[in-house]
Amino acid sequence: MERNERKSINDSLKKYTYSGDDSDFIEITEWTNGEGIDISISLVNGNDKNYSLSYDELEAINYLSKSLIYYN
Repeated sequence: MERNERKSINDSLKKYTYSGDDSDFIEITEWTNGEGIDISISLVNGNDKNYSLSYDELEAINYLSKSLIYYN
């Protein structure tokens, strides 16, 4: 048996989106092996979203998103 404490951070989603409710929040938790993250978005309307990404996948998303912004 191995016991671990996972690093996590959370914040109000309203700070990052105009349509957010005061109760909406986002939480990011690092995987125990340190190779990626779990993203949980909790919305007051019940349409919660959960994503699990390796750091390489996250880097690809960040790069392609910035490319879209830059080239448009």
